[in-house]
Amino acid sequence: MQTKYIIGTALAVVTLASTGFSGTPVCQPTPTCAPAKESPWKVSLESGYQSNYTYRGLVASHSIFEGDSVIPSNIDVEYKLCDINSIVGNIGYTAITSGHHYFGDRDLPGAKDQSNFMLGWQRKDWVKGLSTTLSYNITHGGFPGMWAKLMNGKSHSLTQEFGLDIRYNLCEKWHAGVYTSYSFEGVTGWWFMPYVGYSTAVCPYADLNVTAGMSATASYFNGNHRRSSYSELINDQLQTWDVVDPRGFQKNGAQAYWIKFEMPIKFCKTNDAWKLTPFVSFNWAGNAVTDNNKRIDKSDRIYKNFGVVAGASISYTF
Repeated sequence: MQTKYIIGTALAVVTLASTGFSGTPVCQPTPTCAPAKESPWKVSLESGYQSNYTYRGLVASHSIFEGDSVIPSNIDVEYKLCDINSIVGNIGYTAITSGHHYFGDRDLPGAKDQSNFMLGWQRKDWVKGLSTTLSYNITHGGFPGMWAKLMNGKSHSLTQEFGLDIRYNLCEKWHAGVYTSYSFEGVTGWWFMPYVGYSTAVCPYADLNVTAGMSATASYFNGNHRRSSYSELINDQLQTWDVVDPRGFQKNGAQAYWIKFEMPIKFCKTNDAWKLTPFVSFNWAGNAVTDNNKRIDKSDRIYKNFGVVAGASISYTF
């Protein structure tokens, strides 16, 4: 009987306790925001100074621009579709600091400031380390515009081409690849540019990049001489003739060889958004150029047989 009384009392106490505390709120874990996803956009702004105008390894002679240096500026954009696919683009402008006229003749337009546009699709890791970029390119002015207008008799200085860059990372520091393009407007034909590169860290703030490459053409230059015009006032009437100048003869084959050294320097050790990149390259003209230069006075050559090109650029990436 006593046992039943004790058990009954205990049950009553438990019931009262549960009733008294039933209104007490239960602590819930505080919800936390999920970390923000990384933006698919990547934009890089770059501008700098370069001691000579170059195009695919060819270095312009002093006579063509009445001066040498240029100021290149670029905007690079990448939109990441997924881990392996991206849409890439570029808008660039290269300002020639002096000249703009072929051999100083202001009645004969030559290579002008160069502007370019590129839109492409990049695919990474077809197999480990192998990536490709398929692109559409427009170039106005520069050497391509000069070739279109003066050597092919076009009424404009614009060229268009499709390009394919294939790159393979041989190991952590070495890579190799080849860029192939087919031009279908302004000038028609092929460019081939194989290259090999090496990258290593010099210190926490700086890297060293070394790239060696060459450029060659096929069916790009049609063997025509440079085309120009000559005007003379005869009997109070202006007469104009087309003139062929053997100085502009351009052959297909090896156009240029080069080796380039770059040292990107970060402004902050833990953030590489801002970079200063000094560089120097050593450029040699290929057989297709040197064979022609042998027949031309040094003061009249379009391209240098050998040129050292130096400069620096500053870039900001966000």
